Amino acid sequence: MKDTKVIYGNKVRTNNNDSSIFPKKWEEFLQNKVNSDIYAVYSNYESDFTGDFDFMIGTEEMAGEDSITIDSGEYYVWEVESKDLNGVGMAWKEIWESDLPRAYKTDFEIYKTNGSIAIYLSVLPKS
Repeated sequence: MKDTKVIYGNKVRTNNNDSSIFPKKWEEFLQNKVNSDIYAVYSNYESDFTGDFDFMIGTEEMAGEDSITIDSGEYYVWEVESKDLNGVGMAWKEIWESDLPRAYKTDFEIYKTNGSIAIYLSVLPKS
């Protein structure tokens, strides 16, 4: 990704042991009228996908209590096959089982207005 993006929304500290927070945050977010790409951002990792991290759903335009900066840098793009949330869950399961050299800086899902979904994973620079 070449450009830095600032995403606005409401942030929460969580982990993957309690997945109930994700549908709850989506439900809150989807009460807003949104006509642009939506970002689900994972950042400020304590360690890896087993530790705590910040999670936020937002857009580049929306006003929110919080903001997260997605830095430019090395990202691996994981295209989500299915256009529903089950497809996203399956993609994350595959990611966790993969041997991608993840950096655990900032990862994000982007839900495009055309219906496509992709997950951007921060990866370690190639040496």
